[in-house]
Amino acid sequence: MNTADFSTNRHSANVQMAMHMASKHTDLCFNDGNIVLLAGMSYFLVHQGLLARHSEVLDELMRSMDNTPTLEDRPVLTLPDASTDVAHFLKAMYDGISFLTYNSEGFPTLSGLLRMLTKYKVHHLRNDVLRGLSNYWPTTLAQWDTREASVTGQDGTYTPRDSLPHPIEIINLAREINYLPLLPSAMYDLTRSTPSEAAIGFVSPFTGVNVRLEYADLLTVLKGREQASRFFSTFIVNNLEGRQPSQWCLRRKDGHPVNKRTCQIAFEAITFELLRDINGIISNRTSDPLYAMAEAEQMQIRDDTLNGEVSPMKTCEHCRVEFGAVVDAAKEDFWKKLPKWFDIDVSLWG
Repeated sequence: MNTADFSTNRHSANVQMAMHMASKHTDLCFNDGNIVLLAGMSYFLVHQGLLARHSEVLDELMRSMDNTPTLEDRPVLTLPDASTDVAHFLKAMYDGISFLTYNSEGFPTLSGLLRMLTKYKVHHLRNDVLRGLSNYWPTTLAQWDTREASVTGQDGTYTPRDSLPHPIEIINLAREINYLPLLPSAMYDLTRSTPSEAAIGFVSPFTGVNVRLEYADLLTVLKGREQASRFFSTFIVNNLEGRQPSQWCLRRKDGHPVNKRTCQIAFEAITFELLRDINGIISNRTSDPLYAMAEAEQMQIRDDTLNGEVSPMKTCEHCRVEFGAVVDAAKEDFWKKLPKWFDIDVSLWG
């Protein structure tokens, strides 16, 4: 990265004034430090060797310093970044990233740090942060299922917005730091909102800023939403409508004609339930094909009762297992298609 991209000391008439007005950071100042980083209204007394070891960009900047002003008898390197971002950046290099949280409240800190780690090419710490973030915006279906379970209450209510960053924030951050593997799962997450909600964006409760997608990404999300909807419609037509019981169905030899059709009737009831999407409404997960496909299997084993009678959606074990294999294959196929639907080139996916 060209050092001219940074606001360094040369040709800066405001450096002396900034030095005079800046306050010494209460934590990230070391008596044996040999360089001052000046950012905003704060300065940090730190170690050139540590900065150079972690960041090739800072190493180049420090090597290019000449005729620089001093503060506390140390040379001053002025950075154009917000002082809070520089503080988190330095803390990560000195103490590691254990102070980070990956929830919505911690996202402003995490995103600011990732931008700094990307800008200053601190690759190992950037990779560590992205690894943690990828647990919630993953590349594999197994990780996605784990993530979904972690934000689902015991009563089945799905409340990701109470704990995880909004997908629009993740999409914008992924674009800014050029890390594409976060995009397919974040875009799929956003497709589960209504098109108007995706277009309007949201106001961050922590920054008060209205966060919106770039127009190109909004179009991509809406196109992907349509592809996901078509996939789910095809799944219902091919795998549920008119589905016959397994050839090993435990009720095939039942002498009672109604009992003999119990599993077929169950599949008809499940089809109707999915089309109504009542369970999605109750659990706050409408327009969620992955959830709906899994729910089609779960309906068959629940002990729900209707007017004191056994659920009409309960199938025998053989029919359920056979259909479960169909659901698993469909979910895997759906997941593998996400990068293509959102026009994202991700080498390692699924």
